[in-house]
Amino acid sequence: MTIMRSSGAGTSGEYDPFAPEVLEDPAPAHRALRDKCPVHHYAGFGEKGFYTVSRHADVTEVFGDVGLWSSEWGQGPIYTREGGLRSDPPEHTVYRRLVTSAFTARRTAALEEWITATAAGLVDGFAGDGRADLCEAFAVPLPVLVIAEILGVPASDQADFKEWSDQFMAGQNAADPAVQGAARAKIDGYFTGVLGRRREVLAGDGPRALPDDLLTALLTAEHDGRPFTDEELLPLILLLLVGGNETTTSLIANAVWRLLDLGLWEEVRARPELADAAVEESLRYDPPVLGLYRTSTRPVVLHGVEIPVGAKVHGLYASANRDPEAWDDPDTFRLDRDLNELRRRHLSFGLGRYLCPGAALARLEARISLRLLGERLPGLRLDGEPTRVDSFMMWGPATLPIAWSV
Repeated sequence: MTIMRSSGAGTSGEYDPFAPEVLEDPAPAHRALRDKCPVHHYAGFGEKGFYTVSRHADVTEVFGDVGLWSSEWGQGPIYTREGGLRSDPPEHTVYRRLVTSAFTARRTAALEEWITATAAGLVDGFAGDGRADLCEAFAVPLPVLVIAEILGVPASDQADFKEWSDQFMAGQNAADPAVQGAARAKIDGYFTGVLGRRREVLAGDGPRALPDDLLTALLTAEHDGRPFTDEELLPLILLLLVGGNETTTSLIANAVWRLLDLGLWEEVRARPELADAAVEESLRYDPPVLGLYRTSTRPVVLHGVEIPVGAKVHGLYASANRDPEAWDDPDTFRLDRDLNELRRRHLSFGLGRYLCPGAALARLEARISLRLLGERLPGLRLDGEPTRVDSFMMWGPATLPIAWSV
C-alpha cells in the first residue's frame, strides 16, 4: 500500500478507520473528526464497534483518568485480558516497577556505544550498494537486535521475532481474537521454552549461572514472596518484544522519510544538534502508534455523545498531536519548535503512569540512526514510493526505497 502525501483536504462522509484513503493518509480524516465529530462511533468492528476521540484535551483526559477509562480489557479494539503493563493499577504498578529498572537513564546511556556499533555494522552491509530498502536493511533489524540484547535472546532468531511481531500487530485489524491469538501463541511458545530452560539452570546452579539480562531479572523477581509465573510474565515479554521493535522501526523510518521528502535531511545532516528536534517533531507529526484503546467503566457523556459502560474508546495520539488548539501550525513539520514543549505535550509515548518505559531507548536509537545515516550515506534521497505497515493502529513505512552516492 503506497503512503500518500498529505493533501490538506478534509474528508466527507462517515469516518472509517479501515478505508484505504484513511489508511494511506489518516491526517485529513483526523482533522475532520476534530472539526465536526470529536466523539465518533464506528459500528463496523465486532458486535459493539468502538468510539474515537480526536481532540488533544479529550485524548489526554481518556489516558489520564484510569478509573473511568480502563486498560483491563486490552489496549486494542478487541476485548481481551492482556495483563502485565496492559492492566489497571494495582496490577499495572507491580509490572511497571518490575520493568522500569531495565530502562533507567543510566542503563539506556550505557547501551549507546553498543547500539552505535551495531547500527554501524548494519550500514557496513549495504553502504557500498548505492540503494536499499531502508526498512529491510536497517530500520527493522536494528530495534530487533537491541531488544534481543536487552531481553537476552539470540539475535539469530531476529527474523522470527519480526515475523511474529508483524503478525501480532496485523491481527489488530481483525475483530476475531483468534487471529491475533495465533501470533501471540508463537511468541508465548518461544519464550515459555526459554523461561523453562532458565528455570532448570536456576534450580541446579543458582542465579549466578544465568546471564545478566532482562529475562533473568524477570525470572528471579518476586511479588508477595513468590516468583512470577509464566502466565504473569509472558504478557509483559510480549509487550516488550513487540513494542521494542515495531514502534522504533517506524520512528526511524518515519523520521528519515519525512526529512528526505520535505527537503530537511541535509539541514539535519549538516547540523547534528538538530537530531533531537527532528526525532521529537517526527514523533509528534508521525506517531508510530496512531492511538490506543481504553474501556469505559461507567456511562459518560462527552461532547453530547453518550458512551455506554463497557465501550471501547480509541484515543487518537496522531490527531491530538495535530490539534490546532494545542499546537501552532500543527500540519507543518518544523525543526524550530521548543524541544521541551514537544517532549512534554506530544502523546506519542502515552502519558502519566502509562508512559512508555522504553521511550528513552527509542529516542536514542533514532538519534544514532539519523547521525550515522547522514555520515555514511552521502547524497541520500528517496528512490521510490514507500509502502505502509499493515496494522491500522500503526503508522510508518513497511518499505522505504532510498539511494545515495557511492
